[in-house]
Amino acid sequence: MTISRTPTPVNASLLQREILTALSSSPGDSTLQCSKLKPLFSKNREETCQIILHNLVQLNFPPEDACTHWNAIVKHARTLESSLNRKVGLTTAACDYFSTINPCLDNPKLIEFTYFEKMIRSAHHDFLTGLLTRGAFHSSFEQEISRAKRHNHSVTLVFFDLDGFKEINDRHGHLAGDEVLKEVGAIILASKRKEDVACRFGGDEFVLLLPETDRFMALRVSEKIHKQINSLVIHHNSQPVAVKCSGGLASFPIDSSTGTGLLDCADRALYQAKSRKNHQLTLFSRENRHFTRIAFEHSVQVRLVKNDSAITFGKSKNISKGGLLISMQTPHAIGTTLELEIPLKEMVPLVVTGRVVRLEQIKPDTYDVGISFLKAKSTTNSIASFILQQLTG
Repeated sequence: MTISRTPTPVNASLLQREILTALSSSPGDSTLQCSKLKPLFSKNREETCQIILHNLVQLNFPPEDACTHWNAIVKHARTLESSLNRKVGLTTAACDYFSTINPCLDNPKLIEFTYFEKMIRSAHHDFLTGLLTRGAFHSSFEQEISRAKRHNHSVTLVFFDLDGFKEINDRHGHLAGDEVLKEVGAIILASKRKEDVACRFGGDEFVLLLPETDRFMALRVSEKIHKQINSLVIHHNSQPVAVKCSGGLASFPIDSSTGTGLLDCADRALYQAKSRKNHQLTLFSRENRHFTRIAFEHSVQVRLVKNDSAITFGKSKNISKGGLLISMQTPHAIGTTLELEIPLKEMVPLVVTGRVVRLEQIKPDTYDVGISFLKAKSTTNSIASFILQQLTG
């Protein structure tokens, strides 16, 4: 039998609160407690059983074992009530069951749940930012990777690292540095989704785990946080302190099929971002490019800027914040200026101007044309971000 003592998954927090309410409603009456819990089993019986057992005795079981134990505990509560001729709560029944009938507890200790929750929170949450500690994060991270493997989901990991944080401490003092960390933590907590897992990874480095999120959607979520952090200015001793950060993203399974590998990829993406020294947010790429490229297959209408009638068509292959790679049957010489029209859903097409910086013949009648963006006629700060927003929005 497999037993673990890891915390309940963060994404089960709503079910966790509903279960606690049901268990607390009539702590000495298992019949009433079961009636309160009954509606919750319709949502996800296996997960509900797992969380109930975790709350009763701080043990976690595989789904099938959890349901078996739960049924046995309910039955045992009825037996105890019959023997004692009085009501018995589920906590009492669970402790007796796991101590005598199916021993999993060697030396159990009673503790008030609210006090226990405070102890767990202080151990699992960073006192300065309120985010998870590194140890607590790793537990949730491993669970999310396992869940993603079982259900074939994407998971994206984002590293944020403050730029010039040592200089803030040296110039303004550690109290100012602490205030910066608190504010950054507050931004991440306020901006993340309920299912996301946020952590102070160490020092001035923060991590955000986005379950069931591919790298494109994760880029949108993390860009908002990245922008807020880079707009942050705190005032310490009447002096303004500007905050800047860099970020790196990597996704499971596209970048790595293991948790350890995903951490490494996100860390490498962060290193790439920091090496460019302009507070970037970078997607992991195995290629050594100035801009990370994203797969983007879409029809593109191409027109020579100096010839309004010369319209050709191509299909884009990938896109970055700096340019677009198009597959075409018509070659365009390096240095040629082109106007590109890219249809986006039901919106007015995005029109951009670019210069050919690469020409490669792939087949006798097919060329890869690399184009560097010059300007956009649509109102957007980032062409790639704008396109992704329209495609996934």
